Amino acid sequence: MKLVVEECQRYAKMRAHTATHLLHTELAKIFKTTKQAGSLVDEDYLRFDFNADRLLSPEEIHDIEKNINQIIYDSYGVEVNEMSLDEATKTWAKAFFEDKYGDKVRVVRVFNHDNEIVSIELCGGTHVVNTKDIWCFTIVSQEAVASWVKRIVAVTGPKVAARLHEVQEILDVTVEKLWIKTATQLADKLDKTLKEYDDMKANLESLETTMIKNILWWSDFSSWKDFDKIFLVPVELNFKNVAFQAKWMFKGQNIFIYTKEWGFVLIADKGTSAKALAEKLGIKWWGTDAAVQGRDEKVLTLFK
Repeated sequence: MKLVVEECQRYAKMRAHTATHLLHTELAKIFKTTKQAGSLVDEDYLRFDFNADRLLSPEEIHDIEKNINQIIYDSYGVEVNEMSLDEATKTWAKAFFEDKYGDKVRVVRVFNHDNEIVSIELCGGTHVVNTKDIWCFTIVSQEAVASWVKRIVAVTGPKVAARLHEVQEILDVTVEKLWIKTATQLADKLDKTLKEYDDMKANLESLETTMIKNILWWSDFSSWKDFDKIFLVPVELNFKNVAFQAKWMFKGQNIFIYTKEWGFVLIADKGTSAKALAEKLGIKWWGTDAAVQGRDEKVLTLFK
């Protein structure tokens, strides 16, 4: 049996692995006491978990990408050496997960043209021999995965171009849908569109409130035992707004409002308990002494 290493796959993982070391170094500049909490390296893909009390800001993500890509473009060397654990410790190489190491360990060092250390870690994996072999680096996403644990997903090599193409397609579609010429106009167009949306929403809410007030004021209503007014209102109305308007339009009265889909709200006058009235009617409810609401099929037959 002959073991064959697939070179394309191997180099893709090497790119992502070395980029992971560079990412860890950049994160340590921002979160001084951070530690690695997990890692996955695949073909031009990396996922890195680390300890932190917050997510990165957009500016910090931009700086990390800028710094790592600068290291890539500057073509820094990557060196792998075997040495004793004591020697490795003296070099300040990072060790993770409280692993147990043998007498001999592998130390991966990234160094600049003045032979100054850029990154140094204990690692048993494969790496590129020069940072230029990573080609390019970009962060795809970040999220909180547990208490004090944040996760970054990033890509390297050809997958960066694929990522840029994906983002460009989204921009092109957005530009087309917003009827603008270029993506540079996107921010202004979005600001204008959002303002128009807020204005229309405010106008619709105002019209809705006026309509609800008219319905409550001019609609037929009945009275029954403990209730001054009983309304059957259309299901399509904003029931929450209906209850709010009724509360202020009919102060000092016990009001019962319901729909044909069994929804109801019961508003009680001061000195009367809405909860007690609901219990008396035998319907399922939740709320306070001032008002209760719920959904119960019994409301359709209560006042017949």
